[in-house]
Amino acid sequence: MKLFDTMQKRLVDLELGDEVRIYVCGITAYDYSHIGHARNVVLFDTLRRFLEFRGHRVIMVQNFTDIDDKIINRAVSEGRKALEISSLFIEEFMRDVEELNVKECIRPKVSDYIPQIIQAVQRLIEKGYAYTVEKENGEDVYFHVPAFDGYGKLSGLSTEELKKHRIEPDPMKKDLRDFALWKAAKKEDFEAESYFDSPWGPGRPGWHIECSIMSSEILGTPFDIHGGGMDLIFPHHENERAQSYALHGVEPVRYWVHNNFVTVNGEKMSKSLGNIIRIRDVVERHGGMALRYLLLSAHYRHPLDYSEERVVEAKRSYEYLLNSLRNADMEIAYLKTFGGERDGDEIPSFMDAFVEALENDFNTPKALAVMHELASNINSRQFSAGLNSLERAFEELHTMMDVMGLVRDYRRSPVLGEEDRSRVLEREVARRKREFDVADRIRDEFKNRGIVLVDTKHGTRWYLA
Repeated sequence: MKLFDTMQKRLVDLELGDEVRIYVCGITAYDYSHIGHARNVVLFDTLRRFLEFRGHRVIMVQNFTDIDDKIINRAVSEGRKALEISSLFIEEFMRDVEELNVKECIRPKVSDYIPQIIQAVQRLIEKGYAYTVEKENGEDVYFHVPAFDGYGKLSGLSTEELKKHRIEPDPMKKDLRDFALWKAAKKEDFEAESYFDSPWGPGRPGWHIECSIMSSEILGTPFDIHGGGMDLIFPHHENERAQSYALHGVEPVRYWVHNNFVTVNGEKMSKSLGNIIRIRDVVERHGGMALRYLLLSAHYRHPLDYSEERVVEAKRSYEYLLNSLRNADMEIAYLKTFGGERDGDEIPSFMDAFVEALENDFNTPKALAVMHELASNINSRQFSAGLNSLERAFEELHTMMDVMGLVRDYRRSPVLGEEDRSRVLEREVARRKREFDVADRIRDEFKNRGIVLVDTKHGTRWYLA
């Protein structure tokens, strides 16, 4: 399988063992999650599904940042504790990803790893990679970038660019590029009760050290794939790599994979523009599967532009696939119910083309196009293909939809017993005689049992509601 590795700046052939360990940076839990978060979550969930389909055992980790300036600021403004705010929005995030059909994974919280973070910061000081700076309520601890030779390799930024991009101005830093490992508590930290005892006084971890510790504690070092949005390459992942390498003496990650941004009607999402699109708002209007389909309809390294028109189109495309799956399933149930084996058309296999699309830099739009080609073949041959061909086509499309996360809890159309067969035939006779009250009554009998009857030009078919 090929993916674009941010470190090597090129497509690489992944060398993966039976077990694949993946860490993806998750949300900072201070507000409802938006469709930019959803793209990241859906992408790596789908990658995980594909790797499992290919026979790998995947350990998937996506963290929650529950200690952060934005959380603390919101807590102070609302007169609450920081962990109350983060717990609320973690719970809301989990509701959102359930709608997006995201598989369960390991979801650590920063607040559960404070002792390990403190221990790691102490080790970095002892190894000469970090230093302390006196503050009002204790000490800040900074990672000293010049002590690490390979800094900037992941982002590819020059020394001057790295200095220009710093967002932590502090005249007491030894170098402009140095970044915080531990922050001495300030007034707002005490107000929001977002501080912890440490050798440097009350304080809290810096953002970057959190992921280094959670990933290494759960997955070990090195692990296989580190994922995230492109906005995290610098400074977050650059700093994460530096401190992890300094701690463990090896490259902490084998492959770095980043997805591009989501725009809205061609503009970057931002609060100032008022165009933040929350996951739940899209789900309420169009359903989780429509949003998931849309998020997979653009290549992960390309921008994805969101609009109402595009999500409506995505919903239609998703429903076309689902209906095609159901068409094959209904015909299989019909043939098995009435013993109508036939030597009919052959529906070609598209599985190799599907796999090839995903093996080649995880080309999800191409994979979706392959699925639609299979669906089209099912629909055009539904009433002429043989049973074996229909069964293989159903299994292929169901497998593809499962890999893409576009089907869940699908219930097969049942093979009918003798009494139900008789009622179906009775209804068909009633329809031919235009005795629609009888036909409707029989249809409602089935509906009350959760079976939907479908009238086609080739007779009655059915599926489970």
